[in-house]
Amino acid sequence: MSRISNAEAASRAKAVERIAALIQRPDQLERVEEFRKREARKKASKEAMLKTALQSQLEGVQRGMELLKQARIDLEKVGKHTVEIQKWLKDVPAHAKELQEIREESFLHSQLVMATDNMNNIFNINKNLEKAHSLINEGNLLHAHIMLSELETSRDELLFELFRMGNRTEQTMLLDYFSDVEKLSDSLKRQLTLNLKRTINIARKQPAVLVTTLRIIEREEKADALAMQRTDISGFKPPGRPKKWKNHAFEILESSVTERLEACQLESRDENKMWLVRYLEVMRQLILEDVLVVKSLCVPCFPPSYDILQRYVNMYHGCLSKLLEECISGLEGYEFISLLAWVLNTYLGPDLLKNADLDLQPEQIPKKLLSDAVVQDLKKKYLANIDGKYRSWRMNTLSKEVEEWWKNSSPQSDSDSHFHTEAPIIIFKMVDENLRLAETVSTELVQEMLLLSLDMIRAYGQSYENEVHDFKSKYFEDRSKVQNFTQFIIAVVNNCLNFMELAHQTKDKYWKSAVGDSEAAHRFENVLKTFENLREKAAEYLLDEAFEDLEPHFQELVTRNWLKSRTAVDTICVTLEDYFQDYFHLKQKNFELVMSHGKKLVAKKYLLAVMSRKVSFKNQDERREASEKVVHEVAQIRRLFERVGATPQGKQSACPFNAIDAVSELIKVEDLDILSLELHSFIKHYPDLTKEQLMAILSLRGDIGRFDLKQKASEIIPGTTAIQRGPIPLSIFSQVQIPPSLFNV
Repeated sequence: MSRISNAEAASRAKAVERIAALIQRPDQLERVEEFRKREARKKASKEAMLKTALQSQLEGVQRGMELLKQARIDLEKVGKHTVEIQKWLKDVPAHAKELQEIREESFLHSQLVMATDNMNNIFNINKNLEKAHSLINEGNLLHAHIMLSELETSRDELLFELFRMGNRTEQTMLLDYFSDVEKLSDSLKRQLTLNLKRTINIARKQPAVLVTTLRIIEREEKADALAMQRTDISGFKPPGRPKKWKNHAFEILESSVTERLEACQLESRDENKMWLVRYLEVMRQLILEDVLVVKSLCVPCFPPSYDILQRYVNMYHGCLSKLLEECISGLEGYEFISLLAWVLNTYLGPDLLKNADLDLQPEQIPKKLLSDAVVQDLKKKYLANIDGKYRSWRMNTLSKEVEEWWKNSSPQSDSDSHFHTEAPIIIFKMVDENLRLAETVSTELVQEMLLLSLDMIRAYGQSYENEVHDFKSKYFEDRSKVQNFTQFIIAVVNNCLNFMELAHQTKDKYWKSAVGDSEAAHRFENVLKTFENLREKAAEYLLDEAFEDLEPHFQELVTRNWLKSRTAVDTICVTLEDYFQDYFHLKQKNFELVMSHGKKLVAKKYLLAVMSRKVSFKNQDERREASEKVVHEVAQIRRLFERVGATPQGKQSACPFNAIDAVSELIKVEDLDILSLELHSFIKHYPDLTKEQLMAILSLRGDIGRFDLKQKASEIIPGTTAIQRGPIPLSIFSQVQIPPSLFNV
């Protein structure tokens, strides 16, 4: 009662709150009647819902009670029938004894019926066997199999009856009596085996024979299944079961595939160097032709459960994989690349498994003919083989080139009369051939071959450099031994440029497979550096020959006799111009390189003569005369280089002869105070000038004492200047090394 009153009080409080929320303003009092009706409708709706729920619950309870009542009645009936059954079962043993004689008669009757049904096969077994063998020989396999099945059924049924009787002796006698049935089964199996071995050919010419063969195999599979089911139930296992002719059929098909593939090798390496290429091509044609036959002719003959197209694809794949793995151990030379290209591209490409006529789905195509480990091993062996060939090729190429140097014949020239040899073409022809072969396999192999080729080219360049150096050394030991030193060194310089140009062409053609490969980029740069260094050295060797002849004339420069004679510079210019005529056989870039080195070498020799302290001028007139002579000779040398076309436009500012002109200005300055200003300006243009060089230049004037030379040089070039200014740009003075004995600083 207390709970009800509490609930009623709570409801009233809730109602008061709701009414207070609805009536908060005076104008809402006019809608009180509307609020009351709305709440009354809500109340009526909820009461109706409540009544419906209660009614539904009551009906459910009532239905449950009725079901429980019916269940109770059914249980009582079951209990009553169970008691009656137990009462009847007590009489069963007594009735079993009474029926024993009937059971024995029934068993005997079944044996007699079995014997009667199989009487024909028992008494006419030899005749039936002969007839079945005749049918097999005639090719009437289906009727032969029917007779075999009847004989086996008779045998098995009789054996089963004897098995039930437990008479082992009679079972043995019956097995001996029917022993020829097993021979008939074996004979039929042999004929089916022959048909299966010729599946491809039979499918083309006699598809009915193939269908008959498969029907017999399917019937035997069903007989195996029934025999095994009977064995599970009774324990009796018919002799020769299960035959498993279906599994045998698959084994025969696979062995025939292996035999067909093995027969594709028509010749050995001794008979034909291209034996592997021919072997692989014959196998490709055979596999494609056979699988097309299977798809168009065998698929309609075989039961769908055989999935014969996929099975043949898998069989060819597996057998081919085994044959190729056995073949790998005997491969050599380019046979590795032939096999790799066939395995990775031809086999899985449109020429075979992805052939448009074959139209295999992606899931039907096997993934890998050879394992990744085997493929990688093939690549390593191939690369090792090519590496060995590269070593042999580059050594032979270099030895032939060196032999040409010592002959009394000039090197080859192109249409522009540029000397060269065949070495760059030979080397890069080898590289290009191997890279094109690698392209037939994969971009990965192209990258590896590119790295190997770059190493080979660089190794050739290093050996080439050593041979050129030896050639130059032996030549300068006795210049009469070699008649064409200049021509062949020109050819070497041109060859270096050819090597670099061909390297860039190779990069443009094959670099796509090595994009982002820092190792390949590093090796490529090393190749370029190797031949650029050799190009620089060969250009210097070329000039060494000329400047060795000119060394005595450079020694005559800036001496007392030099002031009154023009012989030295005239001789230098005439000799250089004579040598430069041969240099027109250089390619333009190489000619510019040699001329650039020539300018620097002339400037260096001239500056060395200026700073060698061979003369000291006595007065200003001599200084002026010497300065003007220096300017005149430098202009003469400039004209020489301009005349031979060695001064491309836009490069005059970097000319090393400007330094000699600047030195001539220092020589002719009259006032020593002005000389200090000129020296400061001079140092700004040539910050790499050393104190010793400055002292040597100033000593040439003859008007500055030894102590003043050191002091002035220290003022102009303080010892800490280099550290304070940081890196110093280099000029021609950094290449001029004056003898240390000139000064004791």
